[in-house]
Amino acid sequence: MLLRDIEKELDMECKLILNKDDRVLSFSRAEGKTFQAFLEIKGNDKFLSIYVPRDNQTSHGSTTRFLQSVTENEKYLISTIPIEDSLYDLLLAMDMVQSTTSPDITVEEGHLTVRVCLHHSALPELSKVFKNNTSLKHLVRELNVAPASGFISHLERKNKEFPLKVLVFSIPYSNMKGKDARRLLDKGAIAELASFVNTSIQKKVLFYTPKNVKIDGIKPISTKSSIYEMDFDDLGVDIFSVLSNLFNSMNIKRFKVFFKKEGVNVRIIVILQKYDAMRFISEAFSYYQRSDIPANLLLSNDYDGSVWEVL
Repeated sequence: MLLRDIEKELDMECKLILNKDDRVLSFSRAEGKTFQAFLEIKGNDKFLSIYVPRDNQTSHGSTTRFLQSVTENEKYLISTIPIEDSLYDLLLAMDMVQSTTSPDITVEEGHLTVRVCLHHSALPELSKVFKNNTSLKHLVRELNVAPASGFISHLERKNKEFPLKVLVFSIPYSNMKGKDARRLLDKGAIAELASFVNTSIQKKVLFYTPKNVKIDGIKPISTKSSIYEMDFDDLGVDIFSVLSNLFNSMNIKRFKVFFKKEGVNVRIIVILQKYDAMRFISEAFSYYQRSDIPANLLLSNDYDGSVWEVL
């Protein structure tokens, strides 16, 4: 089974346009630009880091004078804006809805936008989140729930705004310790890391199995789906949590992480921002060497749609 075979398993998308104002949003609106944003938590502080490409030319002079709380690297100006606890609580509640993926947060022509994908069977649970949130009308300017276009088309669009890199590692399957994870992967499942990339939040893993596969003792998210969801705690300490900790400790922003069994190995497929790729490769190899795990890098390539023919 290829990744393209599961592209539309999560068949619904929820899109929120938030009520938020900041100079970086005004800059995006004035220039008609889209910027990528990531939720970050440090201690009790919750904020968004918004990545503004350094090569963005503004018709109004220097970019930096329009932004606040800016740090820099060779590729981006990173503007941070605080978020309210009420907004964080809403995002966290959405994250806990069954089958939801990690949120994609962007600034689109001045609007702070959040997208999550999920299976249609979870829509009643998502509706309950909105119904029970007393701050919804103050936090959200516009709410849309509609059929999802699929993660491949989403990544195609993302790559135009925020260049991506595709990495594929291979390690021995014997290093996959979680009993239930092994049962699913042995049946041809593809696993995906989901939830916020933050150590304070319970993370989850989604498993997509071939349509005709049933796993005794493990229930799919609905009787009409072939999708399973598990918490890290149910999987044991294995390569899922190790990779997540690498992303957290290095503050690396990833968009998708998948796992597939290939013979006696497991492939780890990582799609992340191009800027972070070398840091992640270096740290991943360092971890595997310390842990005496033989790892091979099978692919490191700028994102291209042709990867879906082989992954």
